[in-house]
Amino acid sequence: MNFARLIATASIAVAAVASLAACGETSNDAAQESPATASTGSAAPAGNGIPCSQAGDLSGTPERKPPADLPLPPGGQLYMSKGPFGKTELFFVAKDADPTNLDGVRDEAADVLAKAGYKIERKDQEEGSEAEAHLSGPHDVAIQVIQLCEGKVRVKYTLS
Repeated sequence: MNFARLIATASIAVAAVASLAACGETSNDAAQESPATASTGSAAPAGNGIPCSQAGDLSGTPERKPPADLPLPPGGQLYMSKGPFGKTELFFVAKDADPTNLDGVRDEAADVLAKAGYKIERKDQEEGSEAEAHLSGPHDVAIQVIQLCEGKVRVKYTLS
């Protein structure tokens, strides 16, 4: 192999590794970023304990209200909605909570829905990062809980 070919091969390998490293942070960054970063384009990741004054308008009035048969947990502030995207709608709730207890907030949100007739299909969590629940009922609902800012978590409801 001549020297020019060796350099070209090494350059391609370096570019491929750099490309894979850039893609490897999460497989679903768009779904996991906080609505504040999604709406402002800021690169600040969710769960970073930023001051709530930097997290966007958490007292905003959403364009759409959730369906009447989708009860939200007590103490939460519905501050944003997105969609519909076909049959899918997103609703975002800010709630005062300890960010080390994401699964507790998830369980509370899922239990409120279960009492309203939804069936909890499954729950999972990535310790210290997020907690999720999937429910079926009048709507298929995915709940995702992440830290939003200091002392608050974000509960995202994906209805389909």
